[in-house]
Amino acid sequence: MMEDVVKTLKVRVKNKVLTTRKKERLRRITGRDTRIIEKYVRIIHHNRRKVCRRTKKGEIRVHKGKLDELTLTTSKVKEEERRETVPHDFKKMFPYCSHDEFQECRDIAVQLYEQGYRPSPTRPPIKRARRQLINKKRFILVHLPKEKDNTLTRWWVGVRDSLDTWRRGTPYHQRLWLPLEMSTFHQKELKKGRIKSLELRYKRSTREWWVYFQLKVLSSSFYPPEEENSSSLPPAVLGIDIGINIPAAGVLLTPKKKLTSKEIKLWHTKQWNRVNHRYKLKLSRLQRKAALNDQSGKKHQIYRFLGLLRRRYRNVKRAYTHQFISDIVQTIETYARKYDLFVVVGYPKHIREEKEKGKGKSTRKFRRKLHQWNFYLVLALLRRALILRGFEPHRILIIGEKGTSSYCARCGRKVVRPVRGLVHCSSCGYTFHSDLTGAMNIARKFLGTLFRPRGNTITDYLTGQKYSSTHFTVCRGLSHWLQF
Repeated sequence: MMEDVVKTLKVRVKNKVLTTRKKERLRRITGRDTRIIEKYVRIIHHNRRKVCRRTKKGEIRVHKGKLDELTLTTSKVKEEERRETVPHDFKKMFPYCSHDEFQECRDIAVQLYEQGYRPSPTRPPIKRARRQLINKKRFILVHLPKEKDNTLTRWWVGVRDSLDTWRRGTPYHQRLWLPLEMSTFHQKELKKGRIKSLELRYKRSTREWWVYFQLKVLSSSFYPPEEENSSSLPPAVLGIDIGINIPAAGVLLTPKKKLTSKEIKLWHTKQWNRVNHRYKLKLSRLQRKAALNDQSGKKHQIYRFLGLLRRRYRNVKRAYTHQFISDIVQTIETYARKYDLFVVVGYPKHIREEKEKGKGKSTRKFRRKLHQWNFYLVLALLRRALILRGFEPHRILIIGEKGTSSYCARCGRKVVRPVRGLVHCSSCGYTFHSDLTGAMNIARKFLGTLFRPRGNTITDYLTGQKYSSTHFTVCRGLSHWLQF
């Protein structure tokens, strides 16, 4: 059973072709929707006891039905379900906005609030303020044939003009036709899935309009169907241990009883370590200057440079993270052509609580690195990239990694670390890299659950989904890795 993935495709609007009237209409429509979203967020925040609930994982969820009872009146329903008055009547505040558009703005506001956005007097308004979420029924994507050379472009998107035009007392909606800079890459990506919705965004830095298509992608099969069937390939389990100094280490357990250099992989990012150190030095210097009581009147300039440097650092960090994920995926692709592969990644649960101040031998520098380490983003991006390439969800598991680097991968006894990054077993004399030991023990921990009594399930720490051990019967041929 494959899993549907929602993918975002960014397409630039031909801004030079847009007329002044279209730009003004877009500005007014998206500006109005932004104000509605801001009001929705404030209403959710002030009535959070009524409309919000907290899940077992501590996440906040907003009840959309209760939010509608505070903001939208209803007339075309049964008499017992009608709402003629509400505390915050949006239909009176914004008379030219339809009920569907209110619900679309509500969905964006709920998403922002659940992601952690909170309104305050000192906080700036919503980022990407020019935005509007449009469902599939309210826009048309048109591709004109090559024979018609009288147009400026061949790809157009028709968006319903939500600013009502009144004719004989009834609203009449026109369409805004926006020309798109659609390349061959965009056309191939559109064929992979079905368009779910689109979003209009205005980038103030470049003064350009963009269209963000949300595609529902159903991945095709990853394994070659004719030459190499996955059932005929030998089973293998790839254990991956993510870390701070070394981003990831992997060990492949195959039917062979010995490890070779081809089954061991360390993903280094030496260039990123240098770039990260340089940016942190610059940020610390600027923060130190801003913290001083500057009497020369240049303090606002330091804060402006500090904001620019932070945005640049965030973009560089994001680029290196995606490059790191692509390197791991390329290695997994080579293994998947040779083996019936299962990928098991360790989840460092409660690692920040265990390394708090006063616990263990953790230093202040290490704790700072630990709290800046976004391991959840790495795991989510890796899982999403593999699913988009055709991996089934039960072949990508995230399990707990507690204690995997503290036990010998050969005899299973407690080990000591004479040097950081190295483990040595005093009983069997086995010496190995600590991260590779953790990766090997993660794979063995996954195999150990398969030999428990029937009815046992394996839980994915990232999604919370439980898989029966019957999904992994192929891996029983690797039982020799559990024998000490």
